[in-house]
Amino acid sequence: MKKLEKLNPLFYPKAVAVVGATDTPFKYGNLYMHALIHRGFPKEHLYPINPNEKEALGIKAYPRVQDVPEPLDLVIFTIPKKLVKQTLKDCVEAKAKFVAMFTSGFSESTSEREEGKKLEGELLEIISQSNTRIVGPNGMGVYSFDEKISYPYMYHPPEDGPVSFISQSGGLTIELASMADFWSDIRFNKIVSFGNAIDLEATDYLEYFTEDSKTKVINIYIEGVKNGPRLFKVLKEAVKVKPVIVWKGGWTAGGSRATLSHTGSLAGSNKIWGVVLKQAGAVQVYSMEELYDVTMAFLRINPPKGLNTAILGAGGGQSVVSTDELESAGLRAPPFSPEIKEKLGKIVPDTGTGISNPIDCSYFVYYDLNMYTKLLQLVDADPKIDLVLLQHEVMWGDRNEQLFKIIKETREHLEKPFVMVLHPSAGPRKYTPELEAERLKILKQYLNEGILIYPSIYRASNAIYKMVQYYKFLERHGKPEKATEVLAYSRLFKQ
Repeated sequence: MKKLEKLNPLFYPKAVAVVGATDTPFKYGNLYMHALIHRGFPKEHLYPINPNEKEALGIKAYPRVQDVPEPLDLVIFTIPKKLVKQTLKDCVEAKAKFVAMFTSGFSESTSEREEGKKLEGELLEIISQSNTRIVGPNGMGVYSFDEKISYPYMYHPPEDGPVSFISQSGGLTIELASMADFWSDIRFNKIVSFGNAIDLEATDYLEYFTEDSKTKVINIYIEGVKNGPRLFKVLKEAVKVKPVIVWKGGWTAGGSRATLSHTGSLAGSNKIWGVVLKQAGAVQVYSMEELYDVTMAFLRINPPKGLNTAILGAGGGQSVVSTDELESAGLRAPPFSPEIKEKLGKIVPDTGTGISNPIDCSYFVYYDLNMYTKLLQLVDADPKIDLVLLQHEVMWGDRNEQLFKIIKETREHLEKPFVMVLHPSAGPRKYTPELEAERLKILKQYLNEGILIYPSIYRASNAIYKMVQYYKFLERHGKPEKATEVLAYSRLFKQ
């Protein structure tokens, strides 16, 4: 049976129970119920489980999982650790398909790690002869836009997106989903937060999202896995189908120690992780911002054929610094071809400007923003150029809106991928918090139009470089070699 068929009931559950559901505010049993109801999960298939409550949030409560009148696809645990074993036995007896354990205090617990490991082993023994699978413990569980499944505190976007997220963390999952939506208009179709991963682990979800037609890009936050060779093998297959962007937590010595207290995982050597991810063809990132920067590049532009970038903007010093940032990230800013340079010279005045690449329009462009239309079309036609980048800053009056209209109209006629960078204002106004808020508003305006835009040259260049490297990997490895099980992989991932 394909992984898609096996895990579909987890992401598309028809009946859900919340163990520990309550009317008491701020308890997680109450918060999970609120989240499901707010998202619109059908109340007739939502079952509060609590022997001390007759109802929760207006829905009839049941003493035990076995008392629910229909088969359960998903059971969410929001109960103390001491109740987990018996409740899991109840789920097995009721033939529940998946149990998402929000409950913590297992192998990740600093003070009770050995006891926690022992309990995790007992939980696995309980499900060993059943079809019940565990997500967690110590994880938020699943988010599914289509099936209206959500977490407490989870953002509730009006529409879904083409990205799915596999995360070993819980709180970080919610933070990233919210920030990616706010900063980059990235929305998720499905998310799984799997915590200690005593049963299902990252590789299982990776297999599922590789097959899932709703998922176009896969994001992963991971601290450690049990079976390194299996992850490597699945990664190599996944990247042939869609981009896989991996944020490895615990890649410093201090971070590695912290992972043990967070999810009970052994982080492993960052150097070995880097080799594994590179050989598999996954895109490695090192921060939340970089994760959604790279994801946004995959979603908003076609891949450039190469690294050669045309830079347009105003300011001599800005041109120099921008070139440094761009090339330090891996892209290149080569001189324009003689034919294009000659034509540029007829548009850009020759006083205090530059047309070699970058193009420095100096202050002239502020008085004639339409100059950008001609310049963009010219550099787009240069056969030496693979990518067009325009950098500008927040302006004054109605000029921001004028520039937006020019970029919007011009971009539609460009053949090369286009990216925008919007800097803080250096104009006649004093820079204030209100002006920065205006810049964020303008960024969102471009994003809403589907334009790839970043707050800095380096972030733009780094994201696009990593996207280009992914596609070059596919060109070199159309059919990835058979996964090689070497000692390094086993040593890295062994729990």
